[in-house]
Amino acid sequence: MNLPDTATSAPLPEPPLGVAGRLARSFQANALTPLLAIVALLLGLFAVLVTPREEEPQINVTMANVLIAFPGASSADVQA
Repeated sequence: MNLPDTATSAPLPEPPLGVAGRLARSFQANALTPLLAIVALLLGLFAVLVTPREEEPQINVTMANVLIAFPGASSADVQA
């Protein structure tokens, strides 16, 4: 099996980055990224602590009754 010699072969050029790639690269190179992550975590924790909770919350469950006419059917036919 012939494998290319990695010591002598030239590295492949990197493909151009799209919008998401450029944004990710800017966040990787930025020193404020860990600070933004900590702020987002603290805001999420604050939201959890501030959100009101009830022992028995009132939840509206929408329901629909579907009625279909079955003329001439006996009760046994309807139950089956």
